[in-house]
Amino acid sequence: MDTHALQHETYDTVVVGGTAGGIATAVRAAREGTPTLLVTYNEQLGGMMAGGLSYTDTLVMKPRAPILDEFFERVREHYETAYGRESRQYEYCEDGYIFEPHVAEETFEALVADEDDLTVVRGYYPESVTRSNGTVNAVAFESFDGDDSFAVNGSVFVDATYEGDLLATAGVSYRVGRESRSEHDEQFAGRIFTGIRGDRYYPREAVGHADDSAPMDRRGPLHVPEEKRQGELDLRPHPAGLTEIFPGSDGSGDDAIQAYNYRLCLSRDPQNRRLPARPESYDREEFLEELEDVRESGLRSYLSLRYLPNDKADMNSADLPGQNYDYPEGSWETREAIARRHREYALGLLYFLQNDEAVPDDIRSDAREWGLAADEFVDNDNFPWQFYVREARRLDGRYTFTERDARLAPGLDRAPVHDDAVAFAEYPLDSHACREVRRSGGQPEGFFYASQVTRPSQIPYRALLPKDVSNLVVPVAVSSTHVGYGTIRLEPTWMHIGEAAGVAASLANERDLPPAALDADALQRRLAEAGVSLSFFNDVDAATDEPWAPAVQYLATKGFFESYDVRPTEPLTRSVAEAWAIATASVIDGGADDATERATAVRADVRAGTDAPVTGSEFVAMLRSELDGAELSTDGIDEDEADEPIARGEACRLVYSVLGSARNE
Repeated sequence: MDTHALQHETYDTVVVGGTAGGIATAVRAAREGTPTLLVTYNEQLGGMMAGGLSYTDTLVMKPRAPILDEFFERVREHYETAYGRESRQYEYCEDGYIFEPHVAEETFEALVADEDDLTVVRGYYPESVTRSNGTVNAVAFESFDGDDSFAVNGSVFVDATYEGDLLATAGVSYRVGRESRSEHDEQFAGRIFTGIRGDRYYPREAVGHADDSAPMDRRGPLHVPEEKRQGELDLRPHPAGLTEIFPGSDGSGDDAIQAYNYRLCLSRDPQNRRLPARPESYDREEFLEELEDVRESGLRSYLSLRYLPNDKADMNSADLPGQNYDYPEGSWETREAIARRHREYALGLLYFLQNDEAVPDDIRSDAREWGLAADEFVDNDNFPWQFYVREARRLDGRYTFTERDARLAPGLDRAPVHDDAVAFAEYPLDSHACREVRRSGGQPEGFFYASQVTRPSQIPYRALLPKDVSNLVVPVAVSSTHVGYGTIRLEPTWMHIGEAAGVAASLANERDLPPAALDADALQRRLAEAGVSLSFFNDVDAATDEPWAPAVQYLATKGFFESYDVRPTEPLTRSVAEAWAIATASVIDGGADDATERATAVRADVRAGTDAPVTGSEFVAMLRSELDGAELSTDGIDEDEADEPIARGEACRLVYSVLGSARNE
């Protein structure tokens, strides 16, 4: 578009980064009626989600946030309309969670095009920031071809880049690299050597035991919570084994970051495949040592091919550990050189496997079945335009999300609870390798996949907020440790967090406040009532169309649930009713107890109490007793049913109303 029209203009919300998280932020802000500007690096939209990462990295196969769910729905409708429900294409799309890159890009384009309050400018990066103390007033952007620039004022700015470029340009504190194990007491932190133990789908009897209360560095090499405490989770199993920590893992921190790569989209359709030519920098010597791994694992496993509709596959290999360290802080010339090296390495690997005489005939033949998909990335020589920047800068914000936030909390059957949670994560804590060196029989240094300890976690709003800038929100490069980032750095999770950031931006503009000054409680209510999940549950999701659904999400952040089960239709028992009444008073009093402590107290009270059901009237009486006889709103209790046992969901709705009334007094 003509950027001269933007000179000296002001937008309520300015989002930098055309990633999936950035699009979710911008679309939600615009849908809330907020004039929004989205500035992207690429001419294309969607970041990795449209740039070759065609398998959705999530274990949650149910609704969690409206825009993310809409994306899956549109993808699903595409394959159904184009090919029919009985087609292999529809089968392979797995309800919209798997897609060809061009389908994802078209879906993002449609999401953006539907919003009248959203303006998109492509091909620019933030060059400088005008800041007054703790407020960003304006950002100047430069085009990548150097031919144009523009500046824009804004009330709220959002950094949705993978690199954290806007926050760095604004002078905000951030991290690069790995923390030591001792800094945050993280078992998988720092220098670490690992291997994968057991079958790719690990048997439950292989799960070990350890004392959760022991410091991380005193636990056994393979700590797994007891199965009886883990409980069943409504998550899709992930095909990965248990990460076993090898000797020599001293947990020391450093500036290393996990490896990058390109996610190639390959085709085995003879009419739609292009075998790659020999790259200019091709050196067969660097591939020869990989042959043994190819022989042992097979071509598909070695290239990590995952099948897509229309005889295509997503290739997830060709990492170059240690060759990306200069990327986060590098100039654009440096970044381009690093990206080019990874591009030529990926193409060289394919060329080697398809052509080199050292490759066994059967493997070479199998490799030649696959080529670059000729109908993907048609304006970039069929090669992905998005470099997979798995980790770069990370915000040093008002809360640092760590490994402990994604593990069982002591005394609970769930991860810690955050009073200001605005989204959730669930993917296993993981990291690709950081260095090529390895122990015998293990993975390259820095690799881990901690599926055995990860539990669904809550993302605090504070983790999106810089310490010293009040009107900047960071939903992608969130404040976290290297290990903690492993459960967050997934595209659907970023879309979920991004939508929450979009609502926050809109609410901040509506109330004429910077995002950091927002009442997190009001933001959570707005999110819950808009169908954005604040917490993972086994038996409740974002599409639950019940009047108690927002209440359940909200109360999940206040410590009312000691596990991932709501059981909304079951009768409220006396022990739970008494515990919830005490918790309600605690929330209103705003005492010293945090949400995790409140959940721990609820668990203890429930286990010590009775399971007899209570009526609606009895629950109201308990609440009045804890609130010193205060008059309570009885919204959610039908007068005809006041003397009948009250269901847990309806009790949540009542508490939600009580807490809302108390806030408005």
